[in-house]
Amino acid sequence: MIDFIYEWVENVNHRYDLLPTWRERKLNVEVQVGQHQVCLFIDHSGVQLKATQEGQGSLVLQSSTSVMEELFTGSKKLTSLPETMISVKGAYRNILFMESLLLLSR
Repeated sequence: MIDFIYEWVENVNHRYDLLPTWRERKLNVEVQVGQHQVCLFIDHSGVQLKATQEGQGSLVLQSSTSVMEELFTGSKKLTSLPETMISVKGAYRNILFMESLLLLSR
């Protein structure tokens, strides 16, 4: 059901052209898709899946499967989605950082 997140992680980690741009920062991302939760950690070694840790995200994204799939495939911009479609919690710079990863990795 949320295989698109795992595929995105694999694809991003194989995009060596993105290394200089985004691997300089560290970010915890908690993605809540319906009843599922995936925790990601982004750092110099890439994007890693990590054990679910409630409330540990520097950035928390919560929405339906269809909206998240559109985000992770790069067909929608994180900052352009209305609050009725997605809940985003975190610093604006982290939101923009994640948005750039989602768009550049497609």
